[in-house]
Amino acid sequence: MVGNSLVGMSAEDIDKNVPIPYHYQLRELLRDEIAVGRWEVGERLPSERELCETFNLSRTTVREAIDALVNEGFLRREKGRGTFVAEPKILESLLQTPNGFTDAMLEQGYQVVTKVLRMEIVSAPRIAAEELRLKSGEPVLYIDRLRFLLNEPILLVTSCVPERICPGLVKEDLVHNSLYHLLRSKYDLKIARAKRFMEAVAANELEATLLNIEPGAPLMLIESTAYSEDGVPIEYFKARHRGDRTRFLVETYRRVIKDDSHS
Repeated sequence: MVGNSLVGMSAEDIDKNVPIPYHYQLRELLRDEIAVGRWEVGERLPSERELCETFNLSRTTVREAIDALVNEGFLRREKGRGTFVAEPKILESLLQTPNGFTDAMLEQGYQVVTKVLRMEIVSAPRIAAEELRLKSGEPVLYIDRLRFLLNEPILLVTSCVPERICPGLVKEDLVHNSLYHLLRSKYDLKIARAKRFMEAVAANELEATLLNIEPGAPLMLIESTAYSEDGVPIEYFKARHRGDRTRFLVETYRRVIKDDSHS
């Protein structure tokens, strides 16, 4: 018997006369229905058996569609309870003006909780030294932080800041203060621009443990160097964002040059 949450849906929603895999069609159908609110956040999805009966599909096909939506962060599984609609992904914006993670989340109404895993003065790692234009062995403040939203670990970030431009920062409280706020307020260091590289990677054992995900789960790795208004590199960081809980907005524009040739 079809559950109430599947009313209006049938096997005819899967077109078996086109060369598009059934699991892909079901995935897109379920994704669309989640988007329009057929199932609310936290609501349990119909069982695999109900989906099989409704769409006349094999359990393998249904499971493949659900697995894809779980991996994409639209659904979450709870052992022994079923599959539920997940919280919407956290949106981060990669715009022309770089903001710190805390500032960006506060603008969306989220409260960020930070756990400092490591914070000490070390000789700059090779890549950090190159990006920060430091001499070999020059000291940096090395910071590992785990960031939480809604009581869930979302982001693991490693930052390196030249010690000579922020003496004493190692003694500051980065649990209750953002790094960028301290750089602005205490050291008058304002970040004007940043270059960023993005790539998809698989979580290793340590990352998976800290972020409460499975080893091999998708992460979005962002590698960034931030610069002051006069072009001096201030911070180099590598951030690993959970792929199932984060999506990124990139805005592009085309420069419009006024044509004065006819004036």
